[in-house]
Amino acid sequence: MTFTSKRSILPLILLACLGLGTASHAQEACTTYVVKEGDTLGAISMAAYGRLDYQTLFNANSEALRGTIELAPGTELLIPCEDGRLTAGETVVPIEEAVAAAPAAGTSTGGYRPKIRFATGGDWYPFADEGLTGGGFLIRLVSTAMVRAGNDYPFKIDWVDDWDSHLTTLLPNDAFDISVAWYQIDCTNLDQVSEMTRDLCLNYIFSESLYDAVFGFFAQKDNPYAGAKTFADLKGARFCRPEGYSFQDLDAEGLMEPVITISIPSLSADCFEGLSDGTYDVASIESQAAAVVIQELGLGDQIVENPRITSIQAIAAMAYKSNPRALEFMTYLNRGIAEMRDTGEWNTIVSSSLKEASDKLAAGGP
Repeated sequence: MTFTSKRSILPLILLACLGLGTASHAQEACTTYVVKEGDTLGAISMAAYGRLDYQTLFNANSEALRGTIELAPGTELLIPCEDGRLTAGETVVPIEEAVAAAPAAGTSTGGYRPKIRFATGGDWYPFADEGLTGGGFLIRLVSTAMVRAGNDYPFKIDWVDDWDSHLTTLLPNDAFDISVAWYQIDCTNLDQVSEMTRDLCLNYIFSESLYDAVFGFFAQKDNPYAGAKTFADLKGARFCRPEGYSFQDLDAEGLMEPVITISIPSLSADCFEGLSDGTYDVASIESQAAAVVIQELGLGDQIVENPRITSIQAIAAMAYKSNPRALEFMTYLNRGIAEMRDTGEWNTIVSSSLKEASDKLAAGGP
């Protein structure tokens, strides 16, 4: 399960979908909104921004939503401003200032501590890429968390773009301690998961979530599965999800072969081209990544995102269980992540990075 050939970026205009169901009551960006009966996250984002933008709303309300997009009436949601501010009174932090406030890898200030060796890979825009400020926001989050946890451990982050090698060689053979970043796995019921998920559960440990990614489900407008209302309605579909993506959300819903047919190409574009030519019924990847691929392929008038079916998958750092310091290092990293979320620094890094990515897209692409 690698991140081979993934390219993600926060789009300026996310794909609008048909058939959102119950219309949300009037919302505006830069305000709060109290959820009414029948509201959906998709409908709220359409009302506030004129586009389907699950991720922006989820990022701002992850604590209230607690890993789900199911909305309970009475829940108060923050509707962020178009420029990334959480409220109208908040100051926009330029990315240069955000980077300055997030120190790069340094040296331990205390007694001896072993150096933590991180590995990551590129071509995963804007999450991790050497061409981005700080290496992308996941790398900025990890670097900052290491400092915020107490600056006790020296650390180094190296780039190894062959993501498969992280699993097969680098972590098992102790060449690196932690790989950034992978989809966090739910290991509570190993009897009902795919072989791929089982292997990760048995051999790896994960950090706390660095970022919760919203996964969309896409289909041709005239495909019968485009109107699916529940996961159960997807039974029998020919699914496509590219290399590097976890299947645990499908496992949890009982959508494993032979209930569905799954194809795993190396490129996200292959999935969407397959939707276009009828090879697949459903493609599912991160909504942010999908919007860019659809735009690049010129398929915006053919493919729609299902507004009723989505899933949330946490992205985390990962270590091999046999590493004698794996738990120690993860505990330290988790402490820094918690500190950043408590102070709001997490949102500053994410929002400034996504704004940079959006600006680059507007200027012609990454």
